[in-house]
Amino acid sequence: MIDLKLRKALGEAAKLFKPPPATTLIEWADRFRVVASGTSATPGKWRTSAQPCAFGPMAAVVEGDTHTITVMASTQSVKTELLINTACYFVHADPSAILLVQPTQGAAEAFAKERLGPTIDATPCLKELVPTPRSRIGDATITHRSYPGGAIDLVGANAPTDLASRPKRIVLLDETDKYPASAGSEGDPMHLAEERASTYKNIGRAKFVRTCSPTDTESRIAREYNFSDQRRLYVACPHCGHEQTLKWKHVKWDKGTAGDHLVETAGIECESCSVRWSERERREVMERLEFAPAYGWRQTANFTCCNETQPAQQWDSEGRSTCMHCGSKSPYEGHAGFHVSKLYSIRHRLSDVVREFLEAKHSGDHELLRKFFNTALAEIFEPQLGEGIDGSALITRLENYTPDTVPLGVEVVTGFCDVQGDRLEIQFVGWAFNEEAFALDYVIINLDPGQGAAWRELDTLTLRTFRRCDGKTLPCAAFGIDAGGMHGSQVFDFARKRRGRRIFPCYGRAGKIAIWTSQAGRNKQNDPFWKIGVDSAKDAIYSRLKILPDIENKPVAGCIHFPALPIFNAEYFAGLTAERREKRMRFGQPYTVYVCPAGKRNEPLDTMVGCLAVRRSVPAGQRSSLEFSVYAPKETTMTPRGLRPATAPPVHHGKKITGRSLDPAPRRLMP
Repeated sequence: MIDLKLRKALGEAAKLFKPPPATTLIEWADRFRVVASGTSATPGKWRTSAQPCAFGPMAAVVEGDTHTITVMASTQSVKTELLINTACYFVHADPSAILLVQPTQGAAEAFAKERLGPTIDATPCLKELVPTPRSRIGDATITHRSYPGGAIDLVGANAPTDLASRPKRIVLLDETDKYPASAGSEGDPMHLAEERASTYKNIGRAKFVRTCSPTDTESRIAREYNFSDQRRLYVACPHCGHEQTLKWKHVKWDKGTAGDHLVETAGIECESCSVRWSERERREVMERLEFAPAYGWRQTANFTCCNETQPAQQWDSEGRSTCMHCGSKSPYEGHAGFHVSKLYSIRHRLSDVVREFLEAKHSGDHELLRKFFNTALAEIFEPQLGEGIDGSALITRLENYTPDTVPLGVEVVTGFCDVQGDRLEIQFVGWAFNEEAFALDYVIINLDPGQGAAWRELDTLTLRTFRRCDGKTLPCAAFGIDAGGMHGSQVFDFARKRRGRRIFPCYGRAGKIAIWTSQAGRNKQNDPFWKIGVDSAKDAIYSRLKILPDIENKPVAGCIHFPALPIFNAEYFAGLTAERREKRMRFGQPYTVYVCPAGKRNEPLDTMVGCLAVRRSVPAGQRSSLEFSVYAPKETTMTPRGLRPATAPPVHHGKKITGRSLDPAPRRLMP
């Protein structure tokens, strides 16, 4: 009896400590994985060949000399399924303790309910091993599931206690760029989570898998990819056989006679023979990667050999770069990095990618263009923003319009008030199609905001109307006021008495938040207020200031125009371009901040930021005439500005503007 119990115990122990099976992650997923309905557009039995760019990252997970896998990828391409496949493999084929980290605890619970849980339930071999929270077996919960040989825990990066609670062999990190800079006061949550596997790493058994789309220059996933061997996917031209990586510059398409973009003609142009691949040929090229050496992936990071640093220019059959002098493999420290854009995805049609780009480009929206580079091309977006903008040069772009001769095409006017200790500064901006902006007026009320007279003057200004050159009257559709200074109580009192007039108390917030948050917050007196993402707005404004007006008076998406009024002088433009971006460090993580140099005023920029933000608050019925409608050519779909009537010189605050012609010929003036 004792021998039987002993043999049984030894048998169970042997199961726990037996070496990992010879099967690869690709073989396991193709044999066992079932994609649950409701979690994918193609449910059923998993096939890695349905997305060939996934072969490389999945193969790296079980490479003996690889401990870290960093995947910088576009959305809906390979990231989430890689994490799910890896987790399921180490549950069934090689039981281990697993930690899966999401940006927040709420996101971790949602991932457990919507992705991981349904996958376990749909895959028979996993369902037998992993009890559900409903089964009341063991200590199973939504975010903690035990099984023979280990357990999987899902936690949020904002929960330092959960990140540091248990030792883990497998650490999976999703959406790393959305992690906070620090988990409480513990430091970088990514490193904190990976520290849980330090004992396994010392004996060469730990695995770290990180996935995310990149963001900007402070991108965590881009930084980690740069620390890796930087693998890129090479594909062979179906016409000449030349092997190349796919970059956005290789995507070409035709235009119609009217200048319209024929996105269905989009294809990859070979950098060697210049022949454009059809969409069918692109898909066939990707499908052949299953049989290519190393699935087409090659190391591209520079390395040092034979006493010199050299770029990766030749590779062996495993995709490892080799020295051009001695032929030796480049040094490899176990960190495999993969870059995957939608250009490699069979799930995405190239024409749809081009359509997404054109929509972002012609919308004039800085954030849409950033989103395209980040989520479609998996590249960091680093436009030239504050650097290099010469405020004095903008004065040469003054144009012949006034608040009483607003150009055709302007449909909505917004305003914003910046509250200073001794004055109020107000700007009004008119908005046309594709967020083309027309500064209309800048007013300074030199009265103490602590006194009622200043607010009575502001009340009159908020009721002001503007006249378009075709005679239409434009009221101020939305008006924001900075509530963040010493006169916040006066701001809320002013807005409270004027509910229904779309007057918004606003707080500026730095960091990666939206320009306008439609959901109001509440102060201690239960007054509503709205947050403005000032960094995002300044990014947009600084990039748009570099867009030049059309010399033939045609609309230009996102362009910012300025009228020939005395208030739009050198001092105004110096304030509009006063701030600069600076890189700083917090908890060991880089971030950027806008800084106004000492002695400079930035109220014109702050009020322009506010006007852009409250424009996003305009009701949908009015806003539809301002927003982009599918990348159509401006020559055929945008309303021409029209000729402006020659009239008497305009009057601004009772003063005539002299020396400025209102001739209807081109709007732009010579310096």
